[in-house]
Amino acid sequence: RSPYPPGGKGWPASGSDWSDWSSIPAKTAADYGMSKQAFDTQELTPHGKLLVPPLGRAARERWAAAGLEVACESVAAFADDSWRDVQTARLFLKGFGCEGQRVYVGNASDAPDMAPTLSDFFVQPGCPEVTEAQARGRFGGDVDALTDAHAGDIVAVERALGLPADARACDSLPPDAKCSLLSFPYVYTGVPWQGLFAGPLYYAQYFTEAWMFEYVSGVDGFANGALSAEELVQLYDLHTSVMGFASNAVNAKSLGSALLAYIACAASQIGRGYPKQLPG
Repeated sequence: RSPYPPGGKGWPASGSDWSDWSSIPAKTAADYGMSKQAFDTQELTPHGKLLVPPLGRAARERWAAAGLEVACESVAAFADDSWRDVQTARLFLKGFGCEGQRVYVGNASDAPDMAPTLSDFFVQPGCPEVTEAQARGRFGGDVDALTDAHAGDIVAVERALGLPADARACDSLPPDAKCSLLSFPYVYTGVPWQGLFAGPLYYAQYFTEAWMFEYVSGVDGFANGALSAEELVQLYDLHTSVMGFASNAVNAKSLGSALLAYIACAASQIGRGYPKQLPG
């Protein structure tokens, strides 16, 4: 997909546009071979659309090899309410040989009961959300130590980004602070895909994720032409580190998905011979 723009909860007020962080222009819809509307709403890129059908074909072949020949009228696909996920489901069905089968969408108008299953960060009713103290406990509570542990990679991102010494994003920093990703404070946001904190690690991983989208989408000059594919893969560890702070046993008590439970229940029902068609 195309990347989200910077800005919003957890971002400095002076850093809500790519140009606030870099003197090098951000990639555009044209660079991705997409319409502006598709780009702005993070739809699948042309490369993404090509990659999904083979996954469906591979799944069909594995099922067939296991003796599971399934008629398309017995196949249902589910997606959350992100359009790119609906696109993915439809293209998977195409590769699976069941193009045109219905995709159930976990929203209020289509399949609301499936929302807890289809969302990876669904807030379970009655469960207390993760506190800042619990989130800090994942890394000992010392945000400076967290920055220090990733400082080398954060600086490498800053270098590839071409962060100017007078970048507008740094306007929110104290006057005597160096304009650097390392200088930004950590702010607890409670947002899972930010690792629950915004700050140096989150901002750095944002740019590595955006560059990874460029790379896998076949965009020329990914990462401003400043990184090799191998270097980008290494820096992408910043993103997986952030997601590790979001996806863990503490968070799973209040944020998560009921998908595993749904699959287990469905398998149990099928094993007992009912129902003939699982509800959507």
